[in-house]
Amino acid sequence: MITQEIVYSPNKYRETEGIKDSFSKNHTFPYSGIGLQDMNLFYHYPSVYWNCACLTINAGADDSQEDNKSTQYGKCATAIGKMQGQGVVVELPLINESNFGFKPNPETNTIIFGLKGLHGIGDAVAYSLISNRPYKSMDDFYTRMIDTKEIKPAQMSKLIKAGCFTKLDNEDRNVTMRNFIERTVFSPNTSLTFANLKKIQEFDLIPEHLHLSIRIKDFNPYIFQDKFLVKEVIDETKKKVPKCGYHDRLFKLDSKAMSFFTEHFTEKSVVDVKGESYIISEKLFTKEWNVKLLTLKEWMCSTETLELFNNKVFQTHWDKLAKGTIPKWEMDSLSFYYTEHELKNMNEALYGVSNYFELPEKPEAYEYYVRYINKERKEIPKNTITRLAGTVLDRDNNKHTITLLTLYGVVTVKFNKGQYAFYNKRISVGLDENSDKKTVLEESWFVKGSTIMVCGYREGDTFRAYRYKDTIYLHTVNRILDLLDDGTVTVQTDRVKV
Repeated sequence: MITQEIVYSPNKYRETEGIKDSFSKNHTFPYSGIGLQDMNLFYHYPSVYWNCACLTINAGADDSQEDNKSTQYGKCATAIGKMQGQGVVVELPLINESNFGFKPNPETNTIIFGLKGLHGIGDAVAYSLISNRPYKSMDDFYTRMIDTKEIKPAQMSKLIKAGCFTKLDNEDRNVTMRNFIERTVFSPNTSLTFANLKKIQEFDLIPEHLHLSIRIKDFNPYIFQDKFLVKEVIDETKKKVPKCGYHDRLFKLDSKAMSFFTEHFTEKSVVDVKGESYIISEKLFTKEWNVKLLTLKEWMCSTETLELFNNKVFQTHWDKLAKGTIPKWEMDSLSFYYTEHELKNMNEALYGVSNYFELPEKPEAYEYYVRYINKERKEIPKNTITRLAGTVLDRDNNKHTITLLTLYGVVTVKFNKGQYAFYNKRISVGLDENSDKKTVLEESWFVKGSTIMVCGYREGDTFRAYRYKDTIYLHTVNRILDLLDDGTVTVQTDRVKV
């Protein structure tokens, strides 16, 4: 009996102990020979081996192929989506267990996701993760992989999002992510100074009663610009001249400064008048200025303000590395949903969204219109229009199709050339007339991970994106920006206009 053990893919076999392979990989076999190999595999091994082999090939993850050195994320996502549609469970990758590619787990009859397929990781990092195993704890992992900079923060974020540490650290990926950011990226401030004030203003933390204090604070650097300098004062009665070369400086207020000065300051710092402008002493003004800023300084020194500021700083790091829900994390890092679809709680009935697999393969006409083709009267059907909602897994620029992962399975959506080009284009514009560099205003709506609604009708094995002038949906495609708790969605209906 021929027996063969699978390592990563159906094209990679090892000789079972004591039994020599009957086939050589250098030989070319007829389909009957391939069929015998497949039957042998399926008969002697649990079905998960066969499923894993099929997934490896369909995902383009067969590393024995010379032209398959880079991960095809779209193809991988489509293959996994179809495999899930057949009831096959693809498990999250685990840092101490996952192989480079897909790995069958006969004990649970599931397929373990491979580290190669993680978006943003790369083959070199995947090999490094495997070669340094096992990791005894998160501290051990940090010491060997993070502290040595083997893994960059953005790559570590992908590993956490993918669930690689759900056994080693915590089942809640949010906890692991928070610990990672606090340990390696975020350094909380122990106190706040005026150097932090710009950031505090960006975070919009200044209470309304301190807005005048901010204006007073900004008034100082404005009036003490070199262009307003009148004279440097040296006190001859003093024996020691300071390092700056003067004891005081005199500045002339312009009309803009005069208005603010007379409204909010006394004349204690005024040493002279020229025309309609005051000449003020920097030393005397600064003394009064500091007194007026005491309330602002006290607010900045409070523990509540410090906590607010540190929380905002932490949030900026979180938004950069970890923004989104767990399903969104999974799509970003794994290209498939392990927990649940992002749009699971969407009120589909409210938006006219259908289950593609329950639609008739032949479109149903709700009325007909007449056209004359070569002088011959033709009745053209107007097909019933419905909607699909899902996540874009892949796109084909040649066939003008996208692969859409709906709640019910993977669907191929076909567009006409003009439609596809419109929604697929990246919109950018040159903001600087003196530079050829362009700023991207909006990415394609068909990039992997985009959630959209598309209207049209089923035609055989595809969904044709289409709408008529009297269709209730004004746009063929709507981009879903957010899913709210009540099941409604925030959508973008038009592309960004330049």
